[in-house]
Amino acid sequence: MQIIAVANQKGGCGKTTTAINLAACLAKSKQNVLLMDLDPQAHATLGVNINPEHLDKSMYEVLTPHPERKRRLDEVIINISDNFDLAPANIVLSAIEQELSGKPEREAKLFQAISLMVTNKTYDFIIIDCSPSLGVLTFNALRAAQYLIAPVDTGFFALQGIARLLETVNLINRYLSVKIKTCALITMYDKRTRFAREVKDEIYKYFSGQVFNPVIHNNVRLREASSYGLPVIEYDQRSRGAEDYTALAREVIEMWPASAREGKVTVSADEKKDKQDLVKTPARFVFHAPEASSVEIAGDFNSWVASQESKLKQEEPGVWSKVFYLEPGRYQYKFVVDGKWCTDPKNPHTEKDKTGNINSLLLID
Repeated sequence: MQIIAVANQKGGCGKTTTAINLAACLAKSKQNVLLMDLDPQAHATLGVNINPEHLDKSMYEVLTPHPERKRRLDEVIINISDNFDLAPANIVLSAIEQELSGKPEREAKLFQAISLMVTNKTYDFIIIDCSPSLGVLTFNALRAAQYLIAPVDTGFFALQGIARLLETVNLINRYLSVKIKTCALITMYDKRTRFAREVKDEIYKYFSGQVFNPVIHNNVRLREASSYGLPVIEYDQRSRGAEDYTALAREVIEMWPASAREGKVTVSADEKKDKQDLVKTPARFVFHAPEASSVEIAGDFNSWVASQESKLKQEEPGVWSKVFYLEPGRYQYKFVVDGKWCTDPKNPHTEKDKTGNINSLLLID
């Protein structure tokens, strides 16, 4: 079972839209999915047509320290559709921040709740829609998760708040003996604007290439689907939004395949870390060459062979790209542009090989 937190402090970046639609598209791909709403605003709950005001139990009852109110996680779950369940939220969840204040292991309550879940259904994926604030609720989500998806839009303040989120992830990795794999997702993208393309390049640099290959484009169907309380794949499966999130679901399944089905979920921190160390990270290589007719890449990850399999795809005029899935390590590489070898002009990190040639250097933790 893979647990994925979807988080970003910045509002309007498509966080909840991503959580809902990724969960729905994974379910359509025959994965058993639990969408967990950990935001007191309950937008993910509303987004699947559940009225939070009518709930008699929610994630509040799962996390509260008061024994007379407490419920197991499996007791609050609502079935939405085939392979798709919801652990809902409502405004009462906002009280958890205060209730857990000063309590021992307050950041581990969700992790414990998942481990104690009693159900005949084994989930392949749990998708957590995080609160926008970096408080106790988000700490709980990050403590429970193996992976973090950070949706980043291509607006003026795109990277606002991301630095603090990543600092929090680093703290959790350092002090709680876990290792959360982080990958950015570009959302609300309009490739027609030069500004959006420039911000997209900045996002790749900021995340050192650890960015999902599918991009979520601006699409009116996504907004319409939300207003009807439906995932976009249910509202209009032929829309660009449905295509984008279906592509994201495919990449998530490929990158982070669900573990073998088991009866009960109990994973120690050391086991979790060992499993994550085997998971490959997406590394996206981008080269700007408007006049080029062919761009390839060769490096340690493909035995320095420039071939048909190593060719970059021209996704828009002059912009060539390709994604490799790489294990943690150091990788030297070069681009081959119309037969001419060159280093990566956008990567300041270089290293000499044994013969003294200078190559670009990619480090993956």
